[in-house]
Amino acid sequence: MAEVLVVDDDADTLKLVTLILSRAGHQVLPVERGADALAQIAKKRPDAILLDIMLPDMDGFSVAQRIHTTMPDPPPILFFSARGSPEDQVTSRTLGEGFLMKPVRLTTLLEAVRKVLDSSQKKAEPPKAE
Repeated sequence: MAEVLVVDDDADTLKLVTLILSRAGHQVLPVERGADALAQIAKKRPDAILLDIMLPDMDGFSVAQRIHTTMPDPPPILFFSARGSPEDQVTSRTLGEGFLMKPVRLTTLLEAVRKVLDSSQKKAEPPKAE
């Protein structure tokens, strides 16, 4: 399956999301800080990123902006947060593929990750000759 970078400063959430995605067959790279996420991405591009908005060292939007400005082909980003103002949701859809409000249902999380990965894979496929 896919390699998913999960960025969340809450240890319990990080463990739970890692477990859920791992059991769904994904390889999960869990990190707790924005700087750690950027360092991980510099080493190897994940297939998708699940990114919390509120992080201790920088917010998730700053992380996403840096990814978009430093990578020619950035991975799809799905934001998730307990902070869900209308402005946050609009910014999430501008900088990423969507927004999930915490707490998120297991099925909703898995479906959202699947859709982001499917969409990303379709963009990467060369057009079919007719």
